[in-house]
Amino acid sequence: MLFILVMDVLNALIGKADEEALLQPLATDRVKHRVLLYADDVALFIRPSPEDLSTTKEILQLSGEASGLRTNMQKSSIVPIRCDTEQLEVISSAMPCEVMDFPCKYLGLPLSIRKLTKADLQPMVDKVADMLPGWKAALMSTAGRAILVKAVLTAVLVYLLIALDAPKWLLRAIDKLRRAFLWKGRRQVNGGHCPVVWERGPEELGGLGIHNLETLGWALRMRWLWLSKTDPGRPWAAFNIKVHPNVTAMFAISVSSLVGDGRTTLFWKDRWLHGKSIEELAPALVPFVNKRARSRRTVNEAMQDLRWVGDIAGGLSVPAILDYLELWDTLENVQLLENQPDQHLWTPESSGTYSARSAYARFFVGSSGFEPYKRLWKSWAPLRCKIFLWLAMLNRCWTADRLARRGLQHPDKCLLCDQEEETVQHILTSCVFARQVWTTVLGRVGLQHLAPTLEFDTFKDWWRWAAQKAPKAARKGMNSLLILTAWSIWKMRNRCMFDGCQPAARPVLQEIHEQANLWKLAGAKALGELLP
Repeated sequence: MLFILVMDVLNALIGKADEEALLQPLATDRVKHRVLLYADDVALFIRPSPEDLSTTKEILQLSGEASGLRTNMQKSSIVPIRCDTEQLEVISSAMPCEVMDFPCKYLGLPLSIRKLTKADLQPMVDKVADMLPGWKAALMSTAGRAILVKAVLTAVLVYLLIALDAPKWLLRAIDKLRRAFLWKGRRQVNGGHCPVVWERGPEELGGLGIHNLETLGWALRMRWLWLSKTDPGRPWAAFNIKVHPNVTAMFAISVSSLVGDGRTTLFWKDRWLHGKSIEELAPALVPFVNKRARSRRTVNEAMQDLRWVGDIAGGLSVPAILDYLELWDTLENVQLLENQPDQHLWTPESSGTYSARSAYARFFVGSSGFEPYKRLWKSWAPLRCKIFLWLAMLNRCWTADRLARRGLQHPDKCLLCDQEEETVQHILTSCVFARQVWTTVLGRVGLQHLAPTLEFDTFKDWWRWAAQKAPKAARKGMNSLLILTAWSIWKMRNRCMFDGCQPAARPVLQEIHEQANLWKLAGAKALGELLP
């Protein structure tokens, strides 16, 4: 609110044209002396001269009288930018504010004229660590901690990642906190506590849906490239925005331009000619183009008096000459439309508008998918049951086979059937006890012919086959039922392992019946339609 009021006063006193003239020097490197004065959410760049300081005080006073919101100068600060001793004396005598040094904190982020050091960014790590719920984490399930990681520990970093090109050490330090909290509810864990490689990507690629911070930062900072392309009139558009080379490359292949007057489309780099860039259409010719012209020449400039021809220098090779001739023929049909601005389309979205979600997903194109993704994550079931089955299909549950590989104490045979070596796939699919439970549960809903047999080696393979053979109307309910049954079988195995219980099918079936009724009341409509 204070920022808007101050700017209204500035507009009234100096006019729009003068305001633009005042802000214009900030876009150059020739400014040697400035004072950054910030109060609450207001930041003013002024010269350290008595006249400018006096004018600033009058503007703030007028703003306070007009709005009733007066500036508290005692809580405001002045940060000199390359000011000498005499100028500092002038500042101290004219403005009753605290004089600070860079880096200073503005809108929650460190602001500096130099590269931020580890000491400057360490408070960001401490801020994330302070959000951990402490002793309460031990009372949470993995599912509850996963929700907190997504909704809190990751969400609070979005603002930081948009504004700063976060260094890798900072992202690793925060990842260490997120990883430790997710798996054990602590601030530190060792590798043995983490059953899955941390950064597996989105859920459809086999991950838990927790964002990769580096990739998330790339996707968020791509927003600045999009805005500078589609809205070049923004005050900061003239600045050289630092982004990772991967961001620039991904942005180049994700934006397609429809040329109007050609004033905002780059001739050599943008994808404007038949949906491709000239770098793609004439790869042998582009290396002979002047680098400055390649990065700055617009279509409008290039088409005037064939200036694009003058951008080519040096002795061309035969492939370059062929590309040149083909490009010449193609450009003969190009007609610019005056007074019609160019249109830039974000191709990953049907709307043609950039979104951080689509930009993030774009970086995972070509990765191996996780086939049971929809059956697992799109079915109705508590999150803790889904996480268990996710770990089971990745063979990351602590069964006898994994314990044996690490030299830990383990049972010799499956605790449920006492016949074969215990693996999570055996427990859920081929175990005699499990097949008895599956046959009974599926028989109650008329799907006993889909019960697992010995021909299926993994639960994932059997689930895919059963989903294909089940009636279409029953698939959603069956998926929820399979998740519930697998979870109940696993709980019986744990009771046998840790409580010394004897395997019995009746308690498992009773538990499935009771839990299914609770799931129906909680919102599992498809499961309610399937069960009698």
